[in-house]
Amino acid sequence: MARVDVRGEICPRPALIVRQALSDLDPGDTLLVRGDYPPAEENLRRMCTTHGIDVTTAESAGETDEFELELRVTEMASLSEA
Repeated sequence: MARVDVRGEICPRPALIVRQALSDLDPGDTLLVRGDYPPAEENLRRMCTTHGIDVTTAESAGETDEFELELRVTEMASLSEA
């Protein structure tokens, strides 16, 4: 499983970093994204849903802003436009 850490980054950098990482993956591959900027989490979820990438919450750090998302590339994913 590939991993990307976007902690300390603010929009639009997290989306750009994740898009690049996703473009290197094949259908069925998974990317674990770790971040700490709530607007980035919302943006990443929206971007992935729009482009056919499954999103699940891998872990939540409770009362902190940190998050982990597990992104799975589907056969229907449009990564070239992600």
